[in-house]
Amino acid sequence: MSSSSRTKAPARRWRSGSSRLLALSALFFAAWGAVFTGVLYWQISGYLGAVAERTLLQRAHYYRKVADADLLAELQASESYSIPGIDAYGLFEADGRYLAGNLVKLLRSLPDDGRVHYLQRGLKTADALDETRSSHAFLQRRPDGRILVLARDGGSISAVGGIIGQALFWGLSLTLIPGLIGWHLLRRRPLRRVERLQSSLELIVAGHLEERLPLSPRHDELDMLADAVNTTLAQLERSMHEVKGVCDGIAHDLRTPLTRLRARLHQLQQLPLAEPQAERLGEALAETEAIMSRFQGLLRISELEDTRRRIAFAPLELAALLRQAHEFYEPMAQEKAQTLTLELAADLPAVQGDAELLFEALVNLLDNAVKFAPVGGRVRLVAYAAGAGLRIEVIDDGPGIPEAERESVLRRLYRGDASRQQPGYGLGLSLVAAIVRLHGFSLSIEAAEPTGARVVIASAG
Repeated sequence: MSSSSRTKAPARRWRSGSSRLLALSALFFAAWGAVFTGVLYWQISGYLGAVAERTLLQRAHYYRKVADADLLAELQASESYSIPGIDAYGLFEADGRYLAGNLVKLLRSLPDDGRVHYLQRGLKTADALDETRSSHAFLQRRPDGRILVLARDGGSISAVGGIIGQALFWGLSLTLIPGLIGWHLLRRRPLRRVERLQSSLELIVAGHLEERLPLSPRHDELDMLADAVNTTLAQLERSMHEVKGVCDGIAHDLRTPLTRLRARLHQLQQLPLAEPQAERLGEALAETEAIMSRFQGLLRISELEDTRRRIAFAPLELAALLRQAHEFYEPMAQEKAQTLTLELAADLPAVQGDAELLFEALVNLLDNAVKFAPVGGRVRLVAYAAGAGLRIEVIDDGPGIPEAERESVLRRLYRGDASRQQPGYGLGLSLVAAIVRLHGFSLSIEAAEPTGARVVIASAG
């Protein structure tokens, strides 16, 4: 688990931008293919319809020149060069009775206006029990009163539409299916790389500034970004080490003269002084002690931020450590008539760490809890398993820590409004945070019910 002081947010499901782009491209391709097919069908059907109209008009023009007595013979002779199932004709009496041809029923709604009409259905042929498919038809009324109907089957247009539809189906199938497979594979690869980058960034956020984002041999956009971040991290790490070195150097260099100053003040205290001078000398000595305590605390935190100390980590008995911390602070709680309880679960997981440092962190948390809990109040030290990890909670019923200050109190030398009247230097919680980070745990501050603060140390296991 990250050693950030914030509780870890629930994992979000991320999606690859490249996969979204591929999906949009596939949808655009499919839509464009459908539009192209529709336009192609419309153009071809229009062309075939025009051909059918011209053919029927040519036949009607020819039969108009044929005498009524010779018409039937000419129609029967035309069957030899007509396309079976495509071209048809029907000759009817004026009252609609069938005379000849493969059209056996006169469609009364077909007008005699000298134009070719497109019919979805309605014409019946001798070799079909039902109505024919779509067709183009032309009605010609003869001088002797008989009615000649010429027709050309429109099924070729539907067949062309079916062929185009099948071509579209197979074309889209042969492009979209491999495209979807490639989309799935391409979607997973960038996400895996981003997950690796995210893992490295979580370590960096946890304080491991020596960590760097992984680079791939492809040298693509992600590698460009990762390389820029690595360069920034290297510069940031160098700057922080320089600042830390200066601060540590100042603290270390001032410790010697402050030690000498304290020794000389102690020597002066041994001299016979008047009461006002002795009182002021005592105040000066107290201020010197406070300054030295601050410097020692800062050096202690700086020492804990060196992750090389993890080499000495070993398995430890957490329950015994918690009992020791409880026994250590129970008398101090009793001095304020407070109840300090220890609540241990039976299934605490094993922990690797530095027992002395963890004890120091627990003592600091208990010290704060006892300090801020009211007289007669209650302080609880709780430990239990949480999934594969554990949670250690120190809960008090004091004034609590305002939500706006819960991040700030973990900084060095910060003191909230409620703690300014209490003794201390603002280093206790920052020392705890450094110990927690060193162990790879997380530290968070929450509100207790009904009042007070809940400080939680959690590990992921």
